[in-house]
Amino acid sequence: MLLSLRRDRAVVKAMGERPLAMVAMPCRCRKPLVPQAAKAAGLVKRKIAAILAADVAGYSRLVAEDEEGTLRRLGTCRAVFDDLVARWGGRIFNTAGDAALAEFPSSVDAVRCALDVQEDIRARNLAFPPNRPMLYRIGVTVADVVERDGDLLGDGVNIAARLSGLAVPGGVCVSHTVYEQVANKLPVKFEDLGQQRVKNIPTAIHAYGVAPHAAATERREAGPHPGAARRRNRWQAALAVALGAVIGLVAITQLQGLRQDPSLASAPAAPGFDDTKIRALAASQSIPLPPTLKVKAPTSAVPARWAGYVGAWGGDEGWNGNGRHVILIVESVDESGTALGTLAQGPPPETNSPDQRPARYRSIAGSITDAGLDFTFANAKFTFKDTSDGLMWGRQVAGERGNLVLTITLERID
Repeated sequence: MLLSLRRDRAVVKAMGERPLAMVAMPCRCRKPLVPQAAKAAGLVKRKIAAILAADVAGYSRLVAEDEEGTLRRLGTCRAVFDDLVARWGGRIFNTAGDAALAEFPSSVDAVRCALDVQEDIRARNLAFPPNRPMLYRIGVTVADVVERDGDLLGDGVNIAARLSGLAVPGGVCVSHTVYEQVANKLPVKFEDLGQQRVKNIPTAIHAYGVAPHAAATERREAGPHPGAARRRNRWQAALAVALGAVIGLVAITQLQGLRQDPSLASAPAAPGFDDTKIRALAASQSIPLPPTLKVKAPTSAVPARWAGYVGAWGGDEGWNGNGRHVILIVESVDESGTALGTLAQGPPPETNSPDQRPARYRSIAGSITDAGLDFTFANAKFTFKDTSDGLMWGRQVAGERGNLVLTITLERID
């Protein structure tokens, strides 16, 4: 109880108005504000958070060229973005058109999320013309921000948005504070961009860039390969000749009762794809999967040995027999051997495992040759080879010197 002091009037009167004593008297005081009362009183709530800002490079141009197609692709990219933000412990607190803002309790997780988003979207861009990529620019900073009704406000949010504007399409740009916190924790290379003057920020920002994946840069800068059109024309011509031959052969067969030449048979259709069975296996092994799974049957131009990769692969075995469980879904293969799909991995089998990253799935883009399906992400190289007997042999090589080698055997999920 707080006390107020006042003169003892009786003592003062008796001693000729000269104060000789002070008497402590109880008084009423204001109670501390509870959170609800503080909110009602207009007090602000502040906190330190890692802020991630993302937008699509050249979005207005993409909408002008193909509005409906761009909006569909944006919806797909946003689903990827939302899922990865949640998986890395973040929260989306604001969106506007193609832009999105998210907060994370850790700057390391924020940058990891940014890199995963760029890798996933890069793989998805391979299914579209090289002159129409949908590439995100992402900025990350750490700041003291104001939280109001779930939204975050302050200079930190503005700086994250300006950093995204400094990033190259498909790349990530971070502040000096974030760089200091993650430089020795993530196996990525940063480029010092120096002090940058940006709009509506009074002081310069020391920025660092993380280069986008080489494939994304090459596609964006070089455009279509000079021989692509020639190869496409040759393929179309060959297809036209083959189609004419088939039509002629069918006519001869109808007239003469001859059987069609088996050499003209097309590549086998995609094996049966049981979505329910795949998700049941994934749930039993705590493996996350995308909301939708789509597998396209290869065209007749795809060699049969490549077409055999299309489908879902999994099993009871993990990496090296006792590691993370894996489900590999090869969604499509084209005539050049380019394959798109999803690689999903379960949680670490032991709490003392050096790799404690959460269970997750990633879009992949690779190439199929006689050596198998090869692709790279997260600084690891993967090779999966179809053994043509319902089994898929996999190999992962990780580490800066390739000193970590993992193997696995998967079965086709029909």
